[in-house]
Amino acid sequence: MYQETEYAHSVGCKGLSKTIRPLSNQTTNEQELSMSESGPGVPRGANGDGASERSPRPERPPVRALDPATAMRLTDGRAPLPALYLSDRLLVRAAPGGGATRGLGDLRSALAKLELDFRVTPRPDGGTRDLEADSWGTSITLTPARPIDAVDAWKVLQQLRQSDGPLAEQLSLEHVLRPADGYWGGVGGYWGGVGGYWGGVGGYWGGVGGSALQEYSVPGRGGRMPVALALPDPRLRARPVDRSPVVVVPDTAIAGHPWFKRDSGVLRMVLENGRLVPLLTGPADPPVEPPITAPTPPPAEPAGLLQGHATFIAGLVRQGCPEATILSIRVMGDDGIVDESVMLDVLQALLDRHVHGQEHDDPSEVVDVLSLSMGYYAEDSTYTSGPVADLLDRFAERGILVVAGVGNDGTSSPFVPAALAAAPPQRVTKKSVPPLASVGASNPDGTTVALFSNTLTVVSAVRAGVSVVSTLPLTNGMGQPSSQVSSSDGTVRCTVDPDDYTGGFGVWSGTSFATPVFAAELAATLIEEGGLTDVSAPTMRKRAIRALRTCIGRTRS
Repeated sequence: MYQETEYAHSVGCKGLSKTIRPLSNQTTNEQELSMSESGPGVPRGANGDGASERSPRPERPPVRALDPATAMRLTDGRAPLPALYLSDRLLVRAAPGGGATRGLGDLRSALAKLELDFRVTPRPDGGTRDLEADSWGTSITLTPARPIDAVDAWKVLQQLRQSDGPLAEQLSLEHVLRPADGYWGGVGGYWGGVGGYWGGVGGYWGGVGGSALQEYSVPGRGGRMPVALALPDPRLRARPVDRSPVVVVPDTAIAGHPWFKRDSGVLRMVLENGRLVPLLTGPADPPVEPPITAPTPPPAEPAGLLQGHATFIAGLVRQGCPEATILSIRVMGDDGIVDESVMLDVLQALLDRHVHGQEHDDPSEVVDVLSLSMGYYAEDSTYTSGPVADLLDRFAERGILVVAGVGNDGTSSPFVPAALAAAPPQRVTKKSVPPLASVGASNPDGTTVALFSNTLTVVSAVRAGVSVVSTLPLTNGMGQPSSQVSSSDGTVRCTVDPDDYTGGFGVWSGTSFATPVFAAELAATLIEEGGLTDVSAPTMRKRAIRALRTCIGRTRS
């Protein structure tokens, strides 16, 4: 979402050699980026989904930017690609046929040679991970023998790859996931402008000129701005179906909005003790038309760079498939940051719920489409067999369609999970499982591709992702109309307030939004395929493959 770079603070290339420290250690002169809390336990209120009071900010591990010029090289001597990762954590993949504990004893011995130890990382909600369960694996926190020593997970991982190859194959960095936005790009991004590592002219990722990409941040050219929509909730015209297809949106919270009242096709869930449970204290239903005498909400500081991200996504799903049930899982706050292990825990819980529904013939627990408008840039090719790939392969085996945004940096560098997409139609066959689909963004003309849309090796589909209109939280920012005149009768005449979204609708751009457009198209196609009440894995796989083949074969829209 390039249009939000107006809020971003540009950090020069020198910032890449620094660790991005928690807020409690941050100073504005250090050119360091604070990464606020992420995960299911984030304080509520920023998205309008609960009380406005925020709980104390938890201590976060430092986030490190992998600098290809100075970082330890791969075992074959090549430099890694840029990536963001938690500096003191590693992910441990579950061993085939066993829990994540298998091999951890050997890992402790290997780390001892490096004067390190480890502990299992607790979940953000304070719970513990069940290491014996059949899950994706676990996250470990590296601890040095001397507390004053800094830990660099990348350096540790490379040392283990050099000395303990088979053991290291179960290990990977714990990346920081962000929505498929433009913050890492060349225009006003955190990682510098022209010539920065993260895109722009002359950057490691190549990309395109920063000035060209910057157009997408301008209102009227794709930038976020309020609009009026004279249309009723599309759900009012939804067709009766035997079972509503379920589209899952792990993202920020879906805010209160007239389109998303209780019992209106939106199910909000949260991760608790490894299980997904309904969020019973969701946002109150806002009135469709506020009383005329209601006071105008006072201007407020932006709650976060990604405020309304999931709300906007949900509106696009609603427009594309009014019959669908939107399952919202809050995995990050408005800062748009989530640790990889947190996302994996949520996806594991979602898969467990789905499998339980299939095995007990309970369609209420089954999901049809997983829409992922986020990801991370991989530092090497190990992502193709990492924990994200393993887990999403299991989703496919259970007949769940997975769609992911390709990212917005105009680069061909691997953005995971979209980079896991298979080349159609090779794997889209009657005997296969449905492959992950990557989604790029098209301009409003429907024929040209947005300049920011990443050019991955495989882009499964391109859908509308520039200047799309959807739902947003009913908020009013600090901006004010450029001109205003008040009459004696109390009437106010003014120009457009650039950040007043109390009307509930706006324009936004990014592959984050092309993704749910395609997800909704798949859900609508599943309805056309029929037979949604049969939720057995073989049937869901066949149905998913037919829907994917149909939608990929369509022209851009």
